[in-house]
Formats: sequence, structure tokens, C-alpha cells
Amino acid sequence: MAFPNHCVMMKRLLRWAILGCMAISTTGLQAQSREFDPLLDPAARIIPSTPVEEWAGTYMWYPGQLAAYYQQQSRDISVARCVNVGYPGKFFAKNNCAYFRKELRLSQPVDLRWAGPSGITLYVNEQKQDTPDNRITLPKGRSTLLFEVITEHSLPCLLLDGNNIGTPDTWEVSMDKEYWTIPESAPMYNKPSVLPDAPQELTVELRPYRLFPLRNTSLLSEDKLHIHKHGYVLIDFYHLEVGTLTFRAKGTGTITVRVGETPEEALERDDKKLEQFPIKAIRLSQEEKLYTVTERALRYVSLECDNGAEISDVRFQASMWPVAFPMQFETDDPRINDLFSMSRATLHTSLHRFYLDGVKRDFLPWSMDAIVSTIGGDYLFGDQQVSKNGISIALMPLHPQKSDMGIPDYPLHALFGLKQNYLRYGDLTTSLQYRDRIIQLLDFYASITDQNGFLNGSNGTFGGFTPGWATYNGPAKKGIASYAQMMLYGNYRIGAYFARLWNEPSLARKYNRLADALQAKIMEHFWDNERHAFINGTMNDGTTVDGRLSHHAQYWAILTGLFPEEHYDNLFDHILPLLPRYYDNVSYEKGYEFLAYAKAGRVKDMWAYIDHVFGDWMDQGHTRFPENFMPTASRARQLIFYNRPYGLSLCHGANGVPVVVGALHGLLGFSQSDERTNEYIFHPQLLHLKHIRATVPVKEGLITLDLNTEGESHITLPEGCRVRLVTGKGQKPVTLKKAGEHTFTLHPEEISTK
Repeated sequence: MAFPNHCVMMKRLLRWAILGCMAISTTGLQAQSREFDPLLDPAARIIPSTPVEEWAGTYMWYPGQLAAYYQQQSRDISVARCVNVGYPGKFFAKNNCAYFRKELRLSQPVDLRWAGPSGITLYVNEQKQDTPDNRITLPKGRSTLLFEVITEHSLPCLLLDGNNIGTPDTWEVSMDKEYWTIPESAPMYNKPSVLPDAPQELTVELRPYRLFPLRNTSLLSEDKLHIHKHGYVLIDFYHLEVGTLTFRAKGTGTITVRVGETPEEALERDDKKLEQFPIKAIRLSQEEKLYTVTERALRYVSLECDNGAEISDVRFQASMWPVAFPMQFETDDPRINDLFSMSRATLHTSLHRFYLDGVKRDFLPWSMDAIVSTIGGDYLFGDQQVSKNGISIALMPLHPQKSDMGIPDYPLHALFGLKQNYLRYGDLTTSLQYRDRIIQLLDFYASITDQNGFLNGSNGTFGGFTPGWATYNGPAKKGIASYAQMMLYGNYRIGAYFARLWNEPSLARKYNRLADALQAKIMEHFWDNERHAFINGTMNDGTTVDGRLSHHAQYWAILTGLFPEEHYDNLFDHILPLLPRYYDNVSYEKGYEFLAYAKAGRVKDMWAYIDHVFGDWMDQGHTRFPENFMPTASRARQLIFYNRPYGLSLCHGANGVPVVVGALHGLLGFSQSDERTNEYIFHPQLLHLKHIRATVPVKEGLITLDLNTEGESHITLPEGCRVRLVTGKGQKPVTLKKAGEHTFTLHPEEISTK
């Protein structure tokens, strides 16, 4: 008689369990809608942290240095936990020294105290002060303060408290006492005993959502089970997060713990196939003990006992970045609501110091991922410092060289992030803090282009242009990709935009001239006048024309204003739908692309795409969106990436963005004026929906909307902003300037649903 091998038997048991034949819920919530974010899940518990003293001021540091320290921390975590770790290019180097200075004129003596790492020296009027308790009384009159902060392993930073003297934007900071700039700071870093580069995460306790007793396992109670000899159980926590597993156990022999983003991965016995290092087997005792498993990213856990054990009190202590939820969005369609909630949770799971790449696979910040994530995250959470950390690592280091470049197009994302940051938060200081690096980046790129002003993909050390993974239709990685030239063009325009804001007209003219010249060459070399679309560019030799069409050049052309608007309909009706595998191989650049859909007014097309791809992933039972979708592939193939069986990141922040774009810029029709930055545009397109309730955070406060296709709709504005409201296609925009509630009527029969 032939017996099935272990893998076949495992698959049969797993299929049986997932179908629900053996599933046991420990929460009783599996039949109703769940919150995708643990911070919003009533079944989760936020573990209170020990209260610590807070000061009125905030820590300050040299711009980009917090990101540099955070990046090193992420790399250390990655190396300790993740099997396959690689990193392209060089980044802004961390420094262990910073100087802070300020000139004062006091009308009376002021008591000043400070906090920070060890090694802080104060000079008053160039005289070193003896301050063993980090306090001083400053005399009446004029004084010049200089703090020298030298550290060994932590961020050189400073927190001041004393009659508004510590306001960071009134200080200057330097790493060499020659070049001075405005310090970086953020409101959450106001605790003297917690340095900015110390862990900031909350701990959220998750109980098992479902138990699958796959072999020789008995459930003794809701929170206790007996795993008999060679038995094993699969545990689903529903939420995919990073954290530590704890449980109580007693018995003989050992427990083997396996974790994963999917059931298949959590049951995998071949350690060579794993993306995280295997967990050392736990030797049991007859006396019940609490066991803590080292930090891992997981949704599923399997426990296997070789000789039997009683297990109880299984918990997952998820480590989560503290966030607010200023953007709210709810419709009468539960499916759209779930897609939005799942997208928000995807971005939140990926938020640890930066918007990271796959939290399981590498836990590293990558330039494109970090910047595209801010398109959604800046509205969902409003954490400006996290966005600035991503901008810093996207920018090249000071005085960049070719050897500093990894993926040649990735630093070009930084300026798009800077402009997004300025429009969202209204903070010109960020661009001034990074002014030197912005100018050096633009000048560096201008210096390595060819006679046409084009950038070649052979630059860089990481294999060439990387617009995303959906490159079935090109472009070539080491040729002259048209989309990359459009990104460079957009960078020049943004450089000119900031130069005008900095009141540097000659610098603005310089970058506008570069942009004008590059625009002409892009249209000359890459616009196909017969197909009315942009070709890929050249092949890897840099000269042979690559006349294929792919989506990358088309959406970058729309976003940068290069695509002729009169050909939008041809693009969306005839070009994109016919691209091979356009709907079957979907990568992490869709946040950008769906912004282009919204700009072109193709909201219906965008939501059809979202439902086909993102809706399908949700229908498969996932609770976070992955890095790459292959809707028509087999289940096993959907998990494979980099030719590794579980290489796909099933939680990738950048793919939390498209649904947010679809909601904010699509259904709400939100946009913002570049030049009059306190003016916002809403052109709602509700498609099949009857109503939308939404709150949109802007730099002036919160805009709330109550949109109805029947009866009255309402919008409430904060002080200081104005709104141009388009109530239907062909309707004249209504300009609203007064703070408070305004009532209007939508014209759904006239609203474009293309």
C-alpha cells in the first residue's frame, strides 16, 4: 500500500483546516467585519507604557541624522532576523558630533535646563561652563550659546527647556561649525529620558483569531490546548505585524515554533526556504513556564511537539508605530470600506521609523517605497517626520559621486517627496534644511547626462533602472528609459519651484532652462506620433530604439505634465488595456500610476482595476497588500519572489497607497494648487455610491465632507483655506472661502465616470 509523503499529507491537512472543517475561533469574530489595524481592533489590547516626563520643547538634531541612525538600526535588525539582505548605493552618513548655537538678548535672568546623550558641553560667550546637572541661569543681556554634543552610539541631539529658548526653529545646527542650518525636530520627541533614536513603538497584544489543530491536538478551553506526541497546531493572529510571540507551556521534549505570513510558510519544514532565520527549538519543563520567542514578522504560527505539551495563554506582542488617524473615509459600499481599511493597515504595518520595504523579508527603507508611501501616509497618519526620514534616505549623500549611486532613478524620487511634503504640511523649512543636498543632487544628475540631457541606466551599481517589478513590456534596465528622463525633467521643475520659494531667481532660471531643454528632447525622441503614446526609449546598448510601450512612461508623462491631454482617451481606452499582462503583473508603483488616473479623470477605470487586483487579494483572505500581485497565477506562484518560495512580501507599504489614492484623489476628486497652496479642489465622482463621509487633513486643519447623490451635501472648512468645488461635469466651480459648513447639491447624472 502506498502512503502519501509528508508534504502531500501536510497540504491535505492544511486545505481541510483552511476550509473551516477544523477551524476554532478564539474571538468569535470571524463571521463579522474585522478592523484591519490592530490599534482600531477592539479585540486587541494596547499595553500601557510607563509614564515619563515630558517637556514643552522638542529634541533637535542635524537634518537627516535621525534618518541615518534609524537606517543603521533597521539594517542591524534586518541582518539579525532576515536571511536575504542587500542594499544598493550609499546614504547620508551618520555623525557622532553636532553643534547648536543661538544668540540671545534677555530682559531678565532665565533658568535653562537640557537633556540629551552623554557628552554635552555648553559654551556661553565662548566660555566653557561647568554644568554637571545640565542646568544654568543665563544672565540678563546679550549672550551667545553654543552646545557641543559628542556621542558614541546614539544620535547627537539636544532638548532644551526654559522660557521658549528651546524652540528648535530659532536655533542653528552644524556638524563642523562651518556650515550651519535649521535643526530638524518633531513633536513626538519631547521626553528628556527617551532619545529620538530610542525605540518609539507601542506594544499591542493580540490573541489568536483562529486555531487549526492539524494533528493530534486537543482544545481544552478557549485559551488552552494539549498537543500530544508529534502533534501540531496552526494559529492565525489575523493581523500581520512585527513582534514577539509568548505562551505558557509545560511538558516533555521540545516545541518547534515556525512562523510566516501565510499558512504554507508557517508549516514549512525546510529551513533553507525561509525568509527569516529559523527559531531555535524550545526545551520544555514539567513546571509551567512563560516562553518568549525572539522578534519575528508573522501572521501565522505553528507549534509542534515531539513528546506532548500543554500550551496556554498564547499571545503576540505586536510592535507598532504610534499614529493618529486624521483621515477618515466611509461609504455605503462595505467592500470599498474594507479595501480602504486594509490599505491603511498595510501602510501602518510598514511604518517603523520609515515606510519600509517588506517587514518580513528585509525591514529596510528603500527610496521609491518610502516616497510613494507618503502619498497615502501623509493623509492617513500625518507623521511628517517619518516622511522626512524617507526623503533623507532618498536624497544622495553630500557631494555625491557615481560610486554613491545604486539604482540610478531612485534618488529622483526624493524631490517628488519634498514637494508632497511642502504641499501637505506647508513647511518650507524642510526644503531649506536639505537645500544643499537638493542642489548637489540636481547638479550631479545634470553632470552625468549625455548630449541630449538623458540619463543612462548603466550608471549605478545595482543593475540599472528599476521602475518597479511589472516590466514585462520593458523598459530596458541599462538603456535610456524615457520614464527616467521624465523623472529628471520633473526634478528640474521642482528644483526651480523651490528656488522661487527660497527667493533665488537665478537658481530657478537655471533649473527651468535644464527642464525646457530636456522637455524638447523627450518629445523629439520618445513621443510616438502614430500611436499617441511614449515609447520605452532605447535598449541596453543605449542606441537601438525600444519602440515598445509600457505603462511607466505614460503615467510619468501625465504626472509631470508632458502627456498631451487630448490623447488621454486614446491612452486609457486603447493603449493601456492592450498591454500584455497589464492587469496580471502588478507592482508597487501603482500609487504613482493611480495619481495619473485621477489627474486624467479616469476614476471608473481606476476602481475597476482596484477591484480586479486589490479586491481579489482581499477576497483570498489576506489582511495586508503585497509587493507584487499576480491575480491569474497559482497560489504557490503568488508567494514566489526573487525565485524564492516565500520571497514575496505580503505586506508592502507602497501597495497600501493605491486604494487611498482611489478614495482621496479619485472618489473625492481632491487636489491642491501648486501656486496658491491654501486652495484645494474637490471634484467628487461617486460612481455607484450613494454617499461618502470623509475627513481630509490639510495644513490648515480638517476638511469634512458629507457627500450624497440624493439631497443635500455638506463641506466644512477650517480657517485659512479656500476650496474650489466642482459639483458635476460641466458645472462651474464654486469657490468657498469662509470657514464653517457649506451646503450644496451634487449632479451625479452629469459627473464623469470615465
